[in-house]
Amino acid sequence: MKDKKINQKEEKKYNSKSKNFLNRKTDFKVYELMIFALLIIILSISLTLVSVKSFSYSKIKTGTTKSGTIKEFNEVYNLIINDYYKKVDKKTLINGAINGMLESLGDLHTSYFNKNETENFDEVMNGSYEGIGAEISLDANGNVIVTSVFKNSPAAIVGLKFNDKIISVNGKSTNGMSTAEVVTLIKDKDKKTAKVKINRDGEDLEFEIEKRIVVIESVESKTYDINNKKIGYVAINNFANNTYDQFRENIESLEKENIDGLVIDVRGNSGGYLHSVTDMLDMFLPKGSISYQIADKKSTYKYTVSTSESRNYPVAVLVNKASASASEILAIGLMESYGADVVGTYTYGKGTVQTTKKLDSGGMIKYTIQKWLSPKGNWINDVGVKPTVEIELSSDYEKNPCEQNDNQLKKALEVVSNK
Repeated sequence: MKDKKINQKEEKKYNSKSKNFLNRKTDFKVYELMIFALLIIILSISLTLVSVKSFSYSKIKTGTTKSGTIKEFNEVYNLIINDYYKKVDKKTLINGAINGMLESLGDLHTSYFNKNETENFDEVMNGSYEGIGAEISLDANGNVIVTSVFKNSPAAIVGLKFNDKIISVNGKSTNGMSTAEVVTLIKDKDKKTAKVKINRDGEDLEFEIEKRIVVIESVESKTYDINNKKIGYVAINNFANNTYDQFRENIESLEKENIDGLVIDVRGNSGGYLHSVTDMLDMFLPKGSISYQIADKKSTYKYTVSTSESRNYPVAVLVNKASASASEILAIGLMESYGADVVGTYTYGKGTVQTTKKLDSGGMIKYTIQKWLSPKGNWINDVGVKPTVEIELSSDYEKNPCEQNDNQLKKALEVVSNK
């Protein structure tokens, strides 16, 4: 109430001043007042034009009228939905648009995953999933075949084997199906088991396989006696969330056997999580040494080892053209900061770092945010890591892939045993 009284008092005072101003005699002539009024009108029109121009510019900036904008995208989308001669699935259309947008970047490592692909990606990278414990793919004839069976998994327990051809799942033929469709049948949440019918060497067999949480074993190890020395061997299949723990467990187990050296095999390993390979490098490199560098739009950051743990036995890293990303970080990090040998062929040459973003649809995009450099600042993108000992895989191995024909492994064991 007090504020209201003050305002009324001020308003009365203002009105009194206005009356005095209007009653005062002025020196303006009528024609002068007309000119003054005309100037006011011209000024008002000018201000309006400036305002309209600013508004139009704002519209272009926000992408509502210019070619290649969201409005134009919506226009094309609606034309296809409403006028295309065949019925179009909206979800497929949107997925295609997202894929096209990412593909326009010209980056092989930036991509879109639909919901099913995202779930499969998460399972592999988390290192565990609910299922039977087997990986599948399509052969050249479109048959669904088993490409690997995880150790101690339900699939391994019942006897499923590499190269088994899956004929049906839960009574449904897999003929013409994609691997994603077959996986969906196997993972049917309404069933506790999966009935898988396979063909092996012309004989049809059927297994009822329990579904449970399966831990993906991404690391395996053994020892070799070479030149009166015990050499440890560790193969890493990918760099998942649980790979470092498995790697440490295998390394410590080998060291209890008093190994004299180590061969780390990352052939065919396309990479994975950066934190996983970082932890592995920390196990070997001296404190304060550089494990790798990361560069973004603004700066370059050097990642140094902060732990006091290190090792001093000779190491060789086995690589090939399919060794990429985290595999290359491990290989060149050990080579430049530990003095390890790299044995095999030039690696893939992926010197960029990606991150993922989940979408509301359940899908995901994986896109590049940085590039990584070796400890000495070398960028291996599109070049690969150059081996210290270059050796091609023999044709004997390609004809008969077995350990006895693995000349690259033999060379790596020899290199380490001679140190």
